[in-house]
Amino acid sequence: MKPHVSDFERGRRIVLILVVFAVIFGLSALMFTQENSKEQMYLVLAAFGCVIGVIVVARFLCVCPHCGKRIVSGVLVLKVCPKCKHSLITGAKVKNKR
Repeated sequence: MKPHVSDFERGRRIVLILVVFAVIFGLSALMFTQENSKEQMYLVLAAFGCVIGVIVVARFLCVCPHCGKRIVSGVLVLKVCPKCKHSLITGAKVKNKR
């Protein structure tokens, strides 16, 4: 039986995959194609599509499961919701660290 994966974790994984593909497509467009060719245009459009995908996924899936706040910036590195201070992975309330 598979463990339950929250929408935030699913969104985080999708964002990571799309960012990696955007970088791969962008670097491929710069390094492996001739300047102003159709292949370069297609690769740039694919990279742009991945960036748009990141924005859409971050908008709809990267939401704190406790307070419902959208977490767009820092979605790949945050472990604690900045608003309600609950862990985004375990769901437990996090104590303040000084």
